[in-house]
Amino acid sequence: MTSRSILTTILMSIAIVSAVSACGRKGPLEPPPASVTSMPGEPKTATPPAPDKRFILDPLI
Repeated sequence: MTSRSILTTILMSIAIVSAVSACGRKGPLEPPPASVTSMPGEPKTATPPAPDKRFILDPLI
């Protein structure tokens, strides 16, 4: 290998490692919003289901 190809390989490796290491957020894990539950002592309130919305392509289905 020539010195130019070695330098290119090293620079590409550094660029890839830098790009991959910047993914995500630093901090503790957070549960998804759907899995959040209420405290055991709190009363549970039931929400009525939302009415169906009509869509222009509904007759085709």
